[in-house]
This record gives sequence, C-alpha cells and structure tokens, in this order.
Amino acid sequence: MLIYTHPLHHLFNSFGLLTEAEIAVILSHFKPKSYKIGTILVNFGEINDKIYFIEKGILREFSEQEQEQEPDNTVTHWFVSENNFEYLVDSFLGQKPSDIALEVIEDAKLWYITKTDIDKLYVEFPQINLIGRILLEENLKKYERYNAMIRQDSKSRWKWFNDNYAGLVNRVSVRHIATFLHMHRVTLSKVRSKLSKR
Repeated sequence: MLIYTHPLHHLFNSFGLLTEAEIAVILSHFKPKSYKIGTILVNFGEINDKIYFIEKGILREFSEQEQEQEPDNTVTHWFVSENNFEYLVDSFLGQKPSDIALEVIEDAKLWYITKTDIDKLYVEFPQINLIGRILLEENLKKYERYNAMIRQDSKSRWKWFNDNYAGLVNRVSVRHIATFLHMHRVTLSKVRSKLSKR
C-alpha cells in the first residue's frame, strides 16, 4: 500500500511532527484485519495489548450488570467508529486484566499495533509521545462531556447522542444506546417517539 493512501497517513501527517520517512516506519507496524459483528476483541479478565484504529465499522466497550426486565445484561460504556483509535485504557496502560470487554458491533476493518511495538516506537520517535498525549487528552475531554451528559434529563441525553453520534443512530441497536445513555430501553423509545412527532 502506498503511504499516502494508508488510512492512518493523514492523521499522523496532520500533527506536523513527523517526516514522511518516519510516518512510513510507524505505519509499517500497523497490521490490517477484518472482524465480523459479534467478535470480542478483549474479553473480561484478558489484557488489552493492542491499540485499534477503525477504518470501517463500530466497536463498543461494555460490562455486565443485572438489569430488570432486560434479556441482555450488558451495559455499554463507549462507542467508537471510523477514523478513531480504541483501546481499554486501564488494561492497556497497566497491562492488567480488564473488567471491561471490547466488542465488534458492526463488521469492521481495523488496523492494530501491539503495545510492544508502540513502546519501541516511543524510543525511536519521541514525537509519538506528544501525539499520544494529545489523543489521550481529546478522549478525556469526551469522557468529561459524557459524564456531564448523564446527569441531564432523558430528552437532553437523547439530544446529546444525536448531536455527537448522529452517524450511529441507525447503525447501533436501541438497547445498546439506552444503556449508554443510562436509561431504560422503553424510556428511550418514548423519548424518540415524542421528539420525532415535533
């Protein structure tokens, strides 16, 4: 694959910190792999040793929790779609068993890099540390906005999802969206119905 057509080239180039030769070396460590819907990339108790870049598809972070009147006892914590990185922060950084699982919820093409390779690249190209910090700070800001959202009423939560995840509304199941927004599936259906009639 030509470096300029690699799905990660534009991202690394946009920071203005790396030469084309350095970007080429970094990209050579990312491996492509396609996954079917329902694939568990990291299960409970496993160590997340890869970072994934989503070229196509959707992933979700989830845990298990008993829920009344719900056949599915999983709770969605995060959705990640095209042109974003994904990894389970605590498990990956600490290299410890995860209490969160990572699942493919739409057929996906991913590019992954192992923690071993990343650690080598950090030494070879110190600029990557800054890029990693920038991306981590962006994710922390997203989590802050999410935590502020879940304290709002159900209508505001649904509006927030539409504003921030508009492209996923028709690609993700209602039950996953409901648990992500901390509301019952029936409540979410009622909110969507009311707002659609306006």
